[in-house]
Amino acid sequence: MQALVIDGTVIQVEEASFPVHPDFEWIAVLGAQTVSPGWTYANGGFAAPPAPPAPTLAQQAQAALGAGLAIVSATTPALDGTFAVDPTAQAHIIAEITAILLNGNFADGTSSVEWLDVAGGLHTFTVAQFKNFAAAVAAYVANAMKVLLGQSTSLPSATATIP
Repeated sequence: MQALVIDGTVIQVEEASFPVHPDFEWIAVLGAQTVSPGWTYANGGFAAPPAPPAPTLAQQAQAALGAGLAIVSATTPALDGTFAVDPTAQAHIIAEITAILLNGNFADGTSSVEWLDVAGGLHTFTVAQFKNFAAAVAAYVANAMKVLLGQSTSLPSATATIP
């Protein structure tokens, strides 16, 4: 194995070297050592890059919002699933709740709605069930936002139970 090293960093690993710019250097990888792009080379040896830092609490909160919220219904197991809570999903939930609060029905005038979970499963919510769902999502998003804004140091639970 040969490692192409530029300015002390491995950028490519190949079975055999081939001609490159004279400022670049092919270094033989000896023995059973494994070398990958991003490793460093200095003083005759290769070293793995340091592990990336652990994600900050704010990064964890942002990732949690991207992963969704698991909903568990105490009375209707067919509603159980993990649902998107990203900005697009939040806007859709807000639109439906606005219609419910103004008209008593969903935005399309019906009394039930089929809602996709992140795995693509459909769940049929009544108006009352959707209000509980939306309230759980709102609480989750609000608590995650407190973390993002530095107002809390506690991530919200990624699971919510609704009636």
